[in-house]
Amino acid sequence: MRVRGAYRQHSPSRWLGRRGLAVLAAAALVVVACGEEIDPDDDADPDADPAEEVDDDPDPDVDDDDEPTAEGGEINIGALLAMTGGGSWYGEVMSAGAEQAVNEINEEGGVAGYELNLITEDHESGDADAAVSSVRKLLDVDDANVVLSSFTAPTVAVQPITSEAGVLLLNGGGVGDELIGQEALYNTRMLGAQLMPPLVEWALDEYDAQTFAVIHWNDDAGRALNDTVVRECEELGCEVVESEPHEIDERNFSPMLARIAAAEPDVLVVGSWGNDVGHILDQARRQGIEVPAIGNEWTPDAQEIGGEAMEDYVAVLDTFDADNPVHAEAEQFIEGYTESFGETPEFYGANYYELIRFVVAELVEMVVDDGGDPTEPGALVDAMEEAVAADHEFGSIYGDQMTFQGDGTILKPAGVYRVEDGSLNRFAALEEDQVVPE
Repeated sequence: MRVRGAYRQHSPSRWLGRRGLAVLAAAALVVVACGEEIDPDDDADPDADPAEEVDDDPDPDVDDDDEPTAEGGEINIGALLAMTGGGSWYGEVMSAGAEQAVNEINEEGGVAGYELNLITEDHESGDADAAVSSVRKLLDVDDANVVLSSFTAPTVAVQPITSEAGVLLLNGGGVGDELIGQEALYNTRMLGAQLMPPLVEWALDEYDAQTFAVIHWNDDAGRALNDTVVRECEELGCEVVESEPHEIDERNFSPMLARIAAAEPDVLVVGSWGNDVGHILDQARRQGIEVPAIGNEWTPDAQEIGGEAMEDYVAVLDTFDADNPVHAEAEQFIEGYTESFGETPEFYGANYYELIRFVVAELVEMVVDDGGDPTEPGALVDAMEEAVAADHEFGSIYGDQMTFQGDGTILKPAGVYRVEDGSLNRFAALEEDQVVPE
């Protein structure tokens, strides 16, 4: 399904923001400083034949039958990712997925006449101040037309800035509740508020549990996950007997785990991400906490850190199965990614591939089809708003089409996985807010 006639051409002044005002101010200074009118034809040859000055082929050495090339200019895509710090694994795989999409599209001649240009900046694994500095560079120096973000805190920090500038903000990694309902922000990862309630209900029945303890990142995402578990327990009749926040990249979890052990929960909920998951479970088992553990994250690095302590850990995650591609486009991504980066892609890489390959590319086509300029501030934002209102189905390598909700969330395949013999194995699907065994 394609949205046609949906893009509304707005006056650029709606989205001028600081970038536009700075350009207008600079232009005004030039006029005032010069104090005179400049005739653009002052240096022209009055005897020249206009027809002779037209060069129909500015580069006669270029063969028109060569590989397709973009003719409309560039779409600058800013990527605000965790390139350094404890979460740098995320930055590596997310940037790889984005790079794969850009390369594929440009090799095909671009999208709607435009070549894609990817500029990656670092938020240092969740530092909001670093994110703000980086996004200002992306907007003011690199003229980004769209920004891809990750992690909850950096995304929330930059959203007012990108929104004011009329730049679309797309998140494929953060899961916090504060990402919901924000202007010009859309998420292609299922959020914690969508994934955790069914998992808590499943754990209550599976483990005959009545009490839960939560250890979580002391940031927007971690606090949101804790709040989600608390709310769900209030509805289901269970109880959260201990909630322990910790700093990102913490290495000594003993004090928090000691208080959790004293509370004697039936289930441990890990509301942390990245390497912290492995460290928490390793130290929890060492301190004698042997109750079942569930969470919203698993990575190969965390698995290596946690080792045997990760066994039987259960996580609810977006489902991308690189071993069983659902269609030709998914197979193309998997083969291209593996060839380029020497490893099989997982769902984070898939999310950032999709953001460009399908979401950004389709929005650019919508704007151009309606006679607009996708590099104008607000153009892609307006196209996205209209696409969401029309229930537009974006392409997806997950299988089903992606449909964004009005609050910026998305519905896409998700599954429940268990660590068995050191490997992550799917054993259930998430369907209509229920864990359904397979």
